[in-house]
Amino acid sequence: MQPHKSFANISDCKDIVQCAFSLNDFEIEIYKSAAIHGPIRADDLADRMGRDRSTVYRALQRLLTCGMVFRETRSLDKGGYYHVYMGISKKDLRVKLERCVEEWSQRMREALERFDEHM
Repeated sequence: MQPHKSFANISDCKDIVQCAFSLNDFEIEIYKSAAIHGPIRADDLADRMGRDRSTVYRALQRLLTCGMVFRETRSLDKGGYYHVYMGISKKDLRVKLERCVEEWSQRMREALERFDEHM
């Protein structure tokens, strides 16, 4: 897996997503697949991606944390439950990214205002 993107390496929207949420290429692929095929169980997503379920589950947990996927709990007919995952829409992801970029930009402007105090 590729290391996380840094500000200096951003060249497209995928890079912005990786940098903003500290994600790797595999996690981005999991998001895309959950957005296209969701609602989907983690084990079905693992089969579709050709990866171990625990690897996919860890990626889903990171995506849940940053709000790029959400999870629903569904009941089984004979008792018990399972989770399905869905990626947020591209429109919603764009809004999250715009907010993230604006917040980052504001923090950078504030830091630059204090430049003389700290340098």
